[in-house]
Amino acid sequence: MAIDVLDRDSFRKLFEENYNLLCNYINTHARDWELSEEIAQKTFVKLWEKRKEITFSTSARSYLFQSARNTLIDHYRSHKSASAHAEKYADDLGGSDEMVFDDDHQILVTQRIAWAVDQLKPKTREIFLLNKQEGLTYDEIADYLEISKRTVEYNMKIALLQLKELLKGKI
Repeated sequence: MAIDVLDRDSFRKLFEENYNLLCNYINTHARDWELSEEIAQKTFVKLWEKRKEITFSTSARSYLFQSARNTLIDHYRSHKSASAHAEKYADDLGGSDEMVFDDDHQILVTQRIAWAVDQLKPKTREIFLLNKQEGLTYDEIADYLEISKRTVEYNMKIALLQLKELLKGKI
């Protein structure tokens, strides 16, 4: 399927022809329809945002499916990482190795982290989320935002220091 994703009409056609297929494909792996829709939407958003940089070595459909698969993997990695960080934080507070978070506690921890992230300055928050949620490297963030890698490093340092301070005693 040759497609010029720079063109809105072509992109819209690609979306209409592939959105449901992509959701179904993701759902075979995720077994969660809402998550499948979220991943499909993120995949199309990324494609639109990077449309000027992307050259397809395969068909656009193949690219979409591979991109969606990678986005789903990134999603699971970030959630696994959040759980690991929460458990490590509990250990640092004196919890035992057998300590296991129940779903309610995990939701509370997630809400508090989200609140703390919302307290960051907009640019710092954007850089932090591009790294932690989207899995972009510092170099990729610098290219994407058209800023220096040093600025990305500085903002990540500030974000982590502020989050540590904001979350102290709250988790």
